Amino acid sequence: MLSPLVGSDRYFDAKNEPILFSHGSESSIFDQNNKEYTDFVLGLGPVILGHSDPEFISKITSELKKGLSYPGFSEVHTQLASVYENVYKSHKVVSIFKTSSEAVTAAIRCAMIETGRKKIIRCGFLGWHDTQLAKTPSWHEWPGSDKRIQTRFKTGMRGIDDSEQVFNWLDGDLDYLESLLSIHGSQTAAFAIDVYQLAFIPLETFSKALKLASDYGIKIIIDETKTAGRGSAGGYIDTSKFAADYIVLGKAIGNGLPLSILMGQPEQLQIYREARIGGTHTKETLSASAGIIVAKIMQERNGYARIKDACQKVVDTFNKAIQLSGTNEYLKAVPLLDNTLFDLKFSDSMINNYTSRELLKKEFITNGVFVLQGHNSFICLAHESIDFELLESKLHSALSSWKSTL
Repeated sequence: MLSPLVGSDRYFDAKNEPILFSHGSESSIFDQNNKEYTDFVLGLGPVILGHSDPEFISKITSELKKGLSYPGFSEVHTQLASVYENVYKSHKVVSIFKTSSEAVTAAIRCAMIETGRKKIIRCGFLGWHDTQLAKTPSWHEWPGSDKRIQTRFKTGMRGIDDSEQVFNWLDGDLDYLESLLSIHGSQTAAFAIDVYQLAFIPLETFSKALKLASDYGIKIIIDETKTAGRGSAGGYIDTSKFAADYIVLGKAIGNGLPLSILMGQPEQLQIYREARIGGTHTKETLSASAGIIVAKIMQERNGYARIKDACQKVVDTFNKAIQLSGTNEYLKAVPLLDNTLFDLKFSDSMINNYTSRELLKKEFITNGVFVLQGHNSFICLAHESIDFELLESKLHSALSSWKSTL
């Protein structure tokens, strides 16, 4: 039995042997047998430049020599804050975390203290802590999937009943939201939204939902974990047009180092202090340095535009292989959120055939491609220089083998 037992994904090869990763280079990842895979998982999103990017490695190594943790904050934390405060002019960095699960938890606690309320409305995957996870569906599934409406994680978690109820807002149903608010709005502290849900919900609907919640004095938490640092140094949402009390940034902003940032409005400083958020590793310096380095490299390389171009080329290659393999009646690749992410969208006849979908995932792995299904996949800068003919060949082989099982 392999340890750790839980807490990260396990992958298996065609012989059902566990795959253990040894190293990465550019857009490829290698296993313990030195087999190479084209990587569209990228650590579930954090790797934005590419594995072992030479410039990033050189600069982060220089920072490593300075030490990792001091008695208190250092100049690097102020520099990191300025990167994002220049994007979000009306917000300040409240605290720095390792994961967005922590940052969202902190935002919810602050909202509860500020409002004196304890109920939460959520839209999207917000992390693994109790309030974010308990009684949630599979938020990354497309509408039409049974998993998107079936709730999970129903036992052993706190804060989901009675005065601390948490409600799911699914698929942009404004009538349901209005009904929910009419009953619970005056007891609801926060409306927490994973911006990735804009892959399924129109921006206009999203705007109306925020207005409805704000009218009840509910604090708005915008979670840009998956979207931050891809199309810009900030996130996908222009918060000068959409009110946000709290903004959470994560994943790509650290290029693989664990980094998440909570931003809030400066006039609530006393609330943030009272909430007692942050801990030992809030002051760690290497991840903060990574955030500064990544933003600078992306800016200098015109990376935010190049990511979008690379995403479109990847999507086109997937769809060409799908067409050539004759599987286009079952799925297609689609770019998401201004070409910064992509997903495999299954047809109505396939979307609930989870057994076949899992077989497809295994065929991709067997043919040397790591791509997600039931969850968006990710793009890094290094993908723009991959051998697209080779990728098409790998995908065609995987899809053809999968078709033979249908």
